[in-house]
Amino acid sequence: MADMKSITPTSRYGRVPLVFELVVWLVYVCLYKYSYFLSSGDLPNPNFDNFPWPQLIIYSVAMTVYTIPFYRIIAPKLLLARKFWLLFFVTILYFGIVLKLHNWVVTWLFQQLYPSGTLHEFFVSQHAEAAMRMKLLFGWSPNLFLTDLLAFLSVGFMRYAFENERKKFMLEKDNLVLQLESLKAQLHPHFLFNTLNSIYAMSLTGHKETSGYILRLSDMMRYILYDCQQHYVPLEKDLSFIQNYIAMEQARYPEADIQFTIKGGNEVLQIVPLLFIQFIENSFKHGAHRVNDKGYIHGSLEVSNGRVHFNLANDLPEAGGFSMFKHNAAAQQTAVNNGTVYGGIGIKNVEKRLEMFYPGRHKLNIKKDEHRYEVTIDIIINGPY
Repeated sequence: MADMKSITPTSRYGRVPLVFELVVWLVYVCLYKYSYFLSSGDLPNPNFDNFPWPQLIIYSVAMTVYTIPFYRIIAPKLLLARKFWLLFFVTILYFGIVLKLHNWVVTWLFQQLYPSGTLHEFFVSQHAEAAMRMKLLFGWSPNLFLTDLLAFLSVGFMRYAFENERKKFMLEKDNLVLQLESLKAQLHPHFLFNTLNSIYAMSLTGHKETSGYILRLSDMMRYILYDCQQHYVPLEKDLSFIQNYIAMEQARYPEADIQFTIKGGNEVLQIVPLLFIQFIENSFKHGAHRVNDKGYIHGSLEVSNGRVHFNLANDLPEAGGFSMFKHNAAAQQTAVNNGTVYGGIGIKNVEKRLEMFYPGRHKLNIKKDEHRYEVTIDIIINGPY
């Protein structure tokens, strides 16, 4: 089955939270916390000797890595599970225990990494403060505790929001696949039923090319059963399918005024299959040519610069002209007016697939009255309408 990413991309669900996370680490950790430690008063640096002390950037990052399991795993999972009170208590315990223990370990490690000099004195004082806070129930440094909490809770909420949207999108995507498969399941027997009726009518009249048209039907069914399993097909194959169908119908109604032209069909484009055949089928099924030789079907399909323009018009029989309604002219007229004759599975199928595959890039216009039916479809294959 074709990749559904062609309908709606999902990369933003992973990219945006990652960019936001990197910005927080760069701005908050590498700039704000670095400047906090630089101006904390514990660093003997009255004349800004050896500025900018890049070691403190590494120290700032090391003092913050404890937040990663919290905002990447714990917070998003509890939010997705909608366990908000549990998240509140876990946050208190995490920052109350892990924060203090982490600070004690990191300050001790940096004290060992710098066994002498100005930085050694700085890390000794940092470790002494961390050891003192370990003994307190609420032994947090208010400045860093609150800023860490706010900065990385925001990252956790961002990851939760986008993960939630991703799951909704995947659910809608799976729903869309099921809808598409359902539409195809409706479409195939619908087309086969109509086409077999055409060949049956030809066989009754003893048409000499009936066997050739059975071969055409074979090619058409191969296209439906195999090529149309994909969401997109080469445009030239869909046009060939349309030409075969029209040729079969023209053989049934040789006296009718049936004209259909195709222009510019050589562009290499991919299109959703079987969009236009529904309207063509309905024109042959319900047009006035079925009850008099003066009936007409005029259509065209033009491809230019990635745009597909389809137009089809036919006249309708007078009230009572359809054999199925000849016993009740009023019922026939009502059917034409409310779209029962021109509609059903096929047309609704097309409307749904246009919305699914070409949102904002198509126009479908249907005009109908008691004498004439006309449909126009414009599709922009690439880009906005």
